[in-house]
Amino acid sequence: MKTNKEEKPESLLSESENAELALINRYTRKPLAKEDVYVFSVNLCDNDVDRDFECFSLSALNGLAVLFEGKTGIFDHNAKSTLQTARIFKAWVETDKSRKTPFGEFYSVLKARAYMVRTKENESLIEEIEGGIKKEVSVSCSVAKALCSVCGADMRQHECEHTRGKTYSGSLCFAVLKEPYDAYEWSFVAVPAQRAAGVTKNFEKERETTDNIIEIIKSADSSLELSAFQVEKLKGYISSLEQSAQDAKLYRKSLLNEIERNVHIIMPNVDSKTFAKGCERMSVCELQAFSKGLKGQVGKLFPPEPQLKSVNTKNTADNTAYKI
Repeated sequence: MKTNKEEKPESLLSESENAELALINRYTRKPLAKEDVYVFSVNLCDNDVDRDFECFSLSALNGLAVLFEGKTGIFDHNAKSTLQTARIFKAWVETDKSRKTPFGEFYSVLKARAYMVRTKENESLIEEIEGGIKKEVSVSCSVAKALCSVCGADMRQHECEHTRGKTYSGSLCFAVLKEPYDAYEWSFVAVPAQRAAGVTKNFEKERETTDNIIEIIKSADSSLELSAFQVEKLKGYISSLEQSAQDAKLYRKSLLNEIERNVHIIMPNVDSKTFAKGCERMSVCELQAFSKGLKGQVGKLFPPEPQLKSVNTKNTADNTAYKI
């Protein structure tokens, strides 16, 4: 929608305005003028340790700057095309050399310039952005490595002994995210995770360990959004639990069968099946101890004997006829 202001001739636009329009028009089917678009800045993410005890490395931020150019902006990571609202046309990294992160790097922020086409439908959204209501954003991307800050192990490939958020010999443990290889979208969200930048994020493959995902679920107050990868990780974990439960059932059944058999040997006048059924409420540890005790009683009643046991034979020959 055109504004009421008279359109400014392109020749009278500043050099920076002309440069931004040129970048924007790379993504349009027809050239747009300054009055056709609303342009704003956004902080996507930084390299400080966030509330999830993760941080991007500086090299990762530089990689993301390239990947996020041209990526669309949506709401709450909802992939519906009807929620597309803006697009990044420029991204870069700014570094503050007066400040360092816990990882020892200079504090850096991945910044971007985004645009949206002015329409009657997004007038209120533009007002909310200008008024600071719509401010926090979240990025969705994939990284190849998440290195433990204590031992350097890749937490995505090997579940090392260190836990994010805990301190080891005075050093905080967190995951250093490196080698981004894809960027999907960025979203307006409500709850920030990165304190300083006011940015939250969502990765396809950043919190790989099952324990970490379970801790995230436990710490959630109410609703929680998991990535597709995390859902698949939980499905695999549930499948392994189901297999373990099946194995446990078979083991319990073998213990109960052993108890029934030994009760029949020790107390032949007792209904061993009923006796064993009464043991079904016992835990596995209790069944193991009880079965061991019964087995010991059977051993006392019927001590094992070696098959090659020597037999003492007495000399039964009668030599009285030869006695003088």
